Amino acid sequence: MTETNPENETKVDEYQGSLANSKEDERRIEVWNELKANLKEIKKPKNVLLLGEYGTGKSSFINTVITALTGKYRYYADIGSGNLHSTTRLHKISCKEYWNPENEEDRALNLPNFIDIIGLDVQLSNPYERDTVNSQIMNLILNGKLSEDTDLLDLGMKLKEGKKIVEKSEDESLVIDIIVIVVSLEDDKIPHTLLDEIYAESKKRSRQFPVFAVLTKSDKCNDQEKLEKKKKYIAEEISIDVRKILICKNYHAGQNPDSRDVEILEFLTKLCDPCLKAVKLHKVEVEEEQATLPDTVAPTSTPIPPTNGCSLM
Repeated sequence: MTETNPENETKVDEYQGSLANSKEDERRIEVWNELKANLKEIKKPKNVLLLGEYGTGKSSFINTVITALTGKYRYYADIGSGNLHSTTRLHKISCKEYWNPENEEDRALNLPNFIDIIGLDVQLSNPYERDTVNSQIMNLILNGKLSEDTDLLDLGMKLKEGKKIVEKSEDESLVIDIIVIVVSLEDDKIPHTLLDEIYAESKKRSRQFPVFAVLTKSDKCNDQEKLEKKKKYIAEEISIDVRKILICKNYHAGQNPDSRDVEILEFLTKLCDPCLKAVKLHKVEVEEEQATLPDTVAPTSTPIPPTNGCSLM
């Protein structure tokens, strides 16, 4: 059971109160009210899964969204540096962990749960295979068939070795509702094969999921034309409306919330649209084809030849 942090409650309430009293934040207040309206229509918090290569800023984006909501940066999702994985497990960050305002009405809002996982290795993607290591990992997570804190590094190694995983029954509390694909703007490369795999897992397997995308590290890309071109290309690659893509510069420890909050909250409002739902697909059943005899049936036994020229009538 998650313990309530009184200090965190005070910070959240102070932050929301400052928004209400600042004329400069009229748009932020408007967006916050739009978000609240959506959240009031949702019966339970949505599980939002962050997918992408390692080092793209998935964990940092989770912390950034929570900072925009609460006004305080904290390491709810662990972040690292370099080429090593900082997240190696299935980590569910429940809304109850970060959302504890004193205001009873606000506390009841069903803000999202964030599912942080290991960065996917593009070398484990293959356009000629259906069940790659990445696609198997995604399929298990999307359908709630892995437990919280599952060691995903270990799972990946076992799948690479060709071992068959014993699937657990579906856990409804971990079934994914929304997919957010995270791509870094730090370089020009686009993980085409990985994006194709994510699209296939999100649309063609057992469920269809609403998909959004975030382009992180926008401070690393000063060419606005190139940035917009990449945004449009990714939208086409995963077949989503370009308005479902957020260009974002993540917060870091020690930074105070600023004007980027409005766009982040607008994006969150879209994620929490009550009309968007994961849909379980019902496959059409077909009758098994029955074997039919050809027009000319070959004899099944050797005929008895006539004897002594006599008819066998």
